[in-house]
Amino acid sequence: MSLPKLAFGVLLATFLLPASSQTANFPDRPIKLIVPWAAGGNTDAIARLIASRLSTRVHQQVVVDNRPGANGIIGSTVVARSQPDGYTMLLALPETNVLNPMVYKNITYAAKDFEPVAYMGEMPFALVSNMTTKASTVTDLVRAAKEKPGTVSAASWGVGSTAHAAIALMEQAAGVELLHVPFTGTAPAMTQLYSGQVDLMFLSAQMANDNAKGGKVKVLGMTSAKRMDAYPEYATLAEQGMRDFDVGLWYGFMLPAKTPAPVRDYLSKEILAVLQDPAVLQDLRQRGMVVQPQGAEQFARFLVEEDARWSKLIKAKNIRIDN
Repeated sequence: MSLPKLAFGVLLATFLLPASSQTANFPDRPIKLIVPWAAGGNTDAIARLIASRLSTRVHQQVVVDNRPGANGIIGSTVVARSQPDGYTMLLALPETNVLNPMVYKNITYAAKDFEPVAYMGEMPFALVSNMTTKASTVTDLVRAAKEKPGTVSAASWGVGSTAHAAIALMEQAAGVELLHVPFTGTAPAMTQLYSGQVDLMFLSAQMANDNAKGGKVKVLGMTSAKRMDAYPEYATLAEQGMRDFDVGLWYGFMLPAKTPAPVRDYLSKEILAVLQDPAVLQDLRQRGMVVQPQGAEQFARFLVEEDARWSKLIKAKNIRIDN
């Protein structure tokens, strides 16, 4: 047999192998988990927790690689352009896979460029005000915003961020107009909130509770569908008249599109196993996360629902970045 025919035969035989045979040795080298936010924050800590436990289960190191910038676009783009072999994975948030493709005109990736792997859970927000704001309840806030439209200010960590989307949703739910004040991150926004330069902000429930106990902010309500077990003293926004107001920062895992299904399924299974670990659950819950593990198919359906949920609001509010 000639060499070209032999090479073709080997290639054909490899192609015809069952997918399980093609991926039997996966993983045989370290896996990279891209985190599209800077090191040191809560998102980074969550990523490192999961990566550490996942490393033990897959018998290969799962390395956290922080690629911050552009509201998560830089890190997400790295994953979208990576080889679909299971060795590069994304820690996904609403910005990366739902909001950014809607908001940024010149973005170079789309939702279709990713393969959902597993959903971790959601971290509800708390709506907080600075200590000098007269409003002590959501009812007070809505009344003030209706009396002087566009004067009550709400900070976010950037245009098109989940916090910005939450502000837009509150405007819609309460029939008010707020003054959105975007910052380049959570820290500078909180500095201005503390000083009284802005009135409101959505923070993670844990961060809001810690700051409230420290006398830095007032908690007006939680954005969860029902009162959180960790913070039962705080009423929800829904309880205070904003029906169906349920929004937070969800976390999941993505691979590049066209990753072989057996590889995706293997990683999904192992991540879900990590999320059953009592120590991991305790850590995540202490951070304010409502842990609701879901596999690849459920996560894919959730993303379709999220896309439908936010697309109309983003268009109605004309939330868009053209550069």
